[in-house]
Amino acid sequence: MSRFVCSLSLVLLVSCSHHLPDFTSRMSTRLPVEGEPQAIGEYALGCLQGAQTFTGQEKGIILSQMKRGRYWGHPDLIQLLTQAGEETHKKKMSLIIGDLSQSRGGPTITGHNSHQTGLDVDVWFKMPSTKEKLSLRTIETEEMKPVANLNAEQIKMIQFFTRDPSVDRIFINPSFKKKLCSDSAPHRLSAEDHHKLRAWYGHDDHIHVRLKCPSDSPLCVSQKPIPEGDGCDKNLDWWFTEEAKEGEADISWEELKKIYLGKVEKLPAQCSFYHETF
Repeated sequence: MSRFVCSLSLVLLVSCSHHLPDFTSRMSTRLPVEGEPQAIGEYALGCLQGAQTFTGQEKGIILSQMKRGRYWGHPDLIQLLTQAGEETHKKKMSLIIGDLSQSRGGPTITGHNSHQTGLDVDVWFKMPSTKEKLSLRTIETEEMKPVANLNAEQIKMIQFFTRDPSVDRIFINPSFKKKLCSDSAPHRLSAEDHHKLRAWYGHDDHIHVRLKCPSDSPLCVSQKPIPEGDGCDKNLDWWFTEEAKEGEADISWEELKKIYLGKVEKLPAQCSFYHETF
């Protein structure tokens, strides 16, 4: 099969767009670009230099869907997840980790709008016992099932992340956010916990943890600050309106390709290594 080469030029990008599925598959096998770790650009339009991943020796950590190649992150994120795994392991349970970023960050044609700078990660709600044997089919596919309610251990897991100073915000299903705001939650969160916990589409089988821009990453673009308050006010009600439901519509393959190509063209100049062949 011929080598696949795409430059920053939109013309060239469009000319080779019919190879995108093969391109994204090969992207999952690339090694990180060398250099001091640095998150570059925006969470939804950026890249990652000096990415790190897990050693495979971490306690309490199970990586899922590894065939996607999105198990790379900024060292701060890997360290945080390693600590979370250790805490979970003490309870004789494991954390199932979903997507982080690609080895060089950047956009993907499917799966996520963000996760581009090594500062985002999905953590599944399913927290199996360390004695439970999960099938490869379960952890290598999209078979993780939505949960109806969160138990005390799952809420404590969320709380672990809300209380880490490196965490900027956590995205969660609006229904779960609403339940956690009520007095009937099996484990109460503080107002400070709730401040970081933000309602967002989907997220009924996992949370999405996002770190702040690290001190070693001057080219990282911070997100707009979270509004004051715990997020349990009337603004939460919007998520249960017909207008909010419109945001859950499916996107066609052609539209996904269009969005992907547009983002590749607009990546920061410092992300030129994202386009390098291998």
